[in-house]
Amino acid sequence: MSAENAPHRKVMHFIFLQIALLQEISRAVIRYIKMMLFYQRKTIINLFKENEQPDQERPKIFAAVAHITSVEESENPEKGAAKIERLRHTIDGLLASFAHCDLTIAIQTLPNRHVTAYLPEYQIKCIQIQEEPECDPMFVEFRLQEEFVEKVEEFNWFLFIEDDIILSDAFTIEKLEKFNRESGYENAILYPNRYEMYQGTKRYIDLTITHPLLINKLSSVEIEGVKFAEFNNPHSAFYCLSKNQMKHWIKSGRLFKNQVVNVGPLESAATFCLLECFSIYKPHPSNLNYFEVRHYDSKYSKLYPELESPYTLSAVNNSSHIPIVKDSCNGSK
Repeated sequence: MSAENAPHRKVMHFIFLQIALLQEISRAVIRYIKMMLFYQRKTIINLFKENEQPDQERPKIFAAVAHITSVEESENPEKGAAKIERLRHTIDGLLASFAHCDLTIAIQTLPNRHVTAYLPEYQIKCIQIQEEPECDPMFVEFRLQEEFVEKVEEFNWFLFIEDDIILSDAFTIEKLEKFNRESGYENAILYPNRYEMYQGTKRYIDLTITHPLLINKLSSVEIEGVKFAEFNNPHSAFYCLSKNQMKHWIKSGRLFKNQVVNVGPLESAATFCLLECFSIYKPHPSNLNYFEVRHYDSKYSKLYPELESPYTLSAVNNSSHIPIVKDSCNGSK
């Protein structure tokens, strides 16, 4: 390169050096400003904080758990271990889901036919054990309804749940209120979809064990993008009625009380007896998980193990096979 171009090159190098320095200084300044803004975050939040929590009325909920074991299980915690475990999970689910409410939990059972004595101490302190006079264990769920009738003026919501059902939804009351308010049907009530977890799959058992599964398209409703429908199998082993709905049920005369309707006494008491004055809805298959409970068992999944069902879901592709590659350097074959 000619000597006359050397000063020009020096000038260009100097200019680019200054630009590079300015760019680096700019980056350092920006980093510093971001760090300073980050450390001022708490000060800004404190400056504009809300001084008080919203003063909201806590819903009063009466939750009745139907719970029956064998005499042997009630007398021996080793034999009753499975029943203890599932009842513990059921109670914990209620305590977590309704922590923002005033919750009363009653265990409806029979003398010498329950495992409540083996529950954790904190659960024993927060439950009422109702050992009413002897009756057929299969009809305890009907008797439980009488508790709702007697306490209709004392609570806002009346929840029935079997001792192997787990609720994990802190927005249960809000979802029920929205459905009751906007469904357009005065006598419509909302049930959750019930599922089991089995070998890594989530199986909506009340939809997979019913053949054929039928959905009433005529009466289906949609609320803010969430769809609901009536199914030919509405069972969930769970329901939650508002005070007004409970009064409506009482006013109907409850003709199906203690009546085995369509199926067995447990299903009749938990679901089918309510059909005398209510239409039972569940979340539509397009949004199954909007409102759901877990059956803490896998017996229905074992009885109906078919994988090819739109109501059997898996987070992974079980049909794909991922080969295990051995390291040839260590002699593995």
